Amino acid sequence: MHFNQTLLNIIQIIFLIMIFLSVNKNYSKIKLLLKRSIVVGIYNASKLFPRSSKVIVFGAENGMGFRGNPKYLFLEMTKSSEYRCIWISKSEKVVQDLTAEGYTAYKHNSLKGIYYQLRTKLVVHSHSINDDFFKVFLGGATSYLTWHGVGLKKVWGAHSKTFSYKILHHKSFIKRFFGKFVVKTNLAKINYVVSTSPRVSSYYPETFLVKKENVIELGQVRNDIFFQTSAEDNEIPDYIKNNKVILYMPTHRNFGKLDTPINLIFDFEKLDQFCEKMGYLFIVKRHMYSSGSISNKYKHIIDVSDKSYDPQFLLKYADVLVTDYSSCYTDYLLLDRPVVFYCYDLELYLQKSNEMYFDYFDVTPGPKPNTFDNFLQSLQEMMENPNAYREERERVLNIFYSRENQGKVLEKQVNYINNHILKGSKTNIHVTGTDASF
Repeated sequence: MHFNQTLLNIIQIIFLIMIFLSVNKNYSKIKLLLKRSIVVGIYNASKLFPRSSKVIVFGAENGMGFRGNPKYLFLEMTKSSEYRCIWISKSEKVVQDLTAEGYTAYKHNSLKGIYYQLRTKLVVHSHSINDDFFKVFLGGATSYLTWHGVGLKKVWGAHSKTFSYKILHHKSFIKRFFGKFVVKTNLAKINYVVSTSPRVSSYYPETFLVKKENVIELGQVRNDIFFQTSAEDNEIPDYIKNNKVILYMPTHRNFGKLDTPINLIFDFEKLDQFCEKMGYLFIVKRHMYSSGSISNKYKHIIDVSDKSYDPQFLLKYADVLVTDYSSCYTDYLLLDRPVVFYCYDLELYLQKSNEMYFDYFDVTPGPKPNTFDNFLQSLQEMMENPNAYREERERVLNIFYSRENQGKVLEKQVNYINNHILKGSKTNIHVTGTDASF
């Protein structure tokens, strides 16, 4: 019965797409529509495969890295003999490194990778099933989306420039109707998303197109490293751990397309002299979408953007954070240290790159210089008085992280996955939110 119904659904979808193509006069789009129809068909066919609650698939960082919240859940859940935990990646290096360490890992498009994506009941990941996996094989799975930060920027269903938003709000009923089939392929059969506070939970249903009861306030596992010491701390070089450090960690602008060359943002000669005078190192860790490099001639400025250091550990050892619109600062607030928001292009950023959930000036507890000279002045003020903005930092921290999520959260997340998702008990987890638009 289940097989026949699914097959009927697939036939109906293909039939509807054929009708749509027959009335669509823009034949230049036929190739794209055919591709999407194939994706929708395979995605729905994947629901036919029996899925095992003993198989858990993990992925993160757009399929390219072994880090973030899923990493720590994977390492913990791998300890249990009850589950077969498998890391899926789009990076051959990640697969090779994990395999060499004795873990099970496969490429997303390998035969074994495809097999386990078809067999797993649960996928644990940091971005989307499209980014982290081979999404067409996950139509019948359950998604546990940890996300990869708690910040200001609107994404997915809440961002007016995304495909999902445009489809769900399109004035044409026909385009909304057919477009939803494509939008659904970016979601699993059942979808959970991890939140950090009631305020954050309030906009997650619209953002991630999930039911409000499936928004669960369990914190960010990756921040547990702030409150403990492990072997991973040894991977951070001594020159960072043993010196006073300013960490510059900006976000991207339209996936790097609108980024200003870094030498136009900073006068590195002046900055190097300033750091020498104040006794600090200036460590640069740019976003994965950014490009370029900084000359190694400076004694107190070091670019680690091409290093594999986990950004959370860089935050852990930073004395002052410099950022702009990146969500990294909300994690950094857990450490109660100074933040400088160098927002040299705020107006352009809001116009061309990202919309925001909040008033930028209301939830950025620190000075907001927009010129380089003001930036140096703000840095000096924060160095000399690190307790400035302390009350504001606490206020904003409580917006983004409820008090029960301001410490270690790994154990309660593993318990939730075990007891609620995989075994089906009715665990009480506080949720808030509004109904999704889809």
